[in-house]
Amino acid sequence: MELKIEGITKSYTKGKKRKNALEDFTLTLTEGVYGLLGPNGAGKSTL
Repeated sequence: MELKIEGITKSYTKGKKRKNALEDFTLTLTEGVYGLLGPNGAGKSTL
């Protein structure tokens, strides 16, 4: 079994500025145990 995420783009707007957090992001995970680490605001929940 695998989980596949393809072509994901996520951006945030602050004031009039737009910032891409992910752009055309693709990820394939095969069966196993994974952990996702990163600082606050890094996009872990978005993923």
